[in-house]
Amino acid sequence: MAKWKWNATVVETKLGERRVGSGTGEVEASTREEAHAKARRDIERKGSGRTAFEVRVFEK
Repeated sequence: MAKWKWNATVVETKLGERRVGSGTGEVEASTREEAHAKARRDIERKGSGRTAFEVRVFEK
């Protein structure tokens, strides 16, 4: 498995307020597609109301 870095635009909605920011991280995956899916799941799992947009992955 390879290590992949990712960055994304993250939109979070809490108490009716919408905030836009960015996030970065790292995942281990065999393919770019798998890394993309893991990064999206990581972002959306970290907080209710979070949505990931423009997720980009690249080899470390």
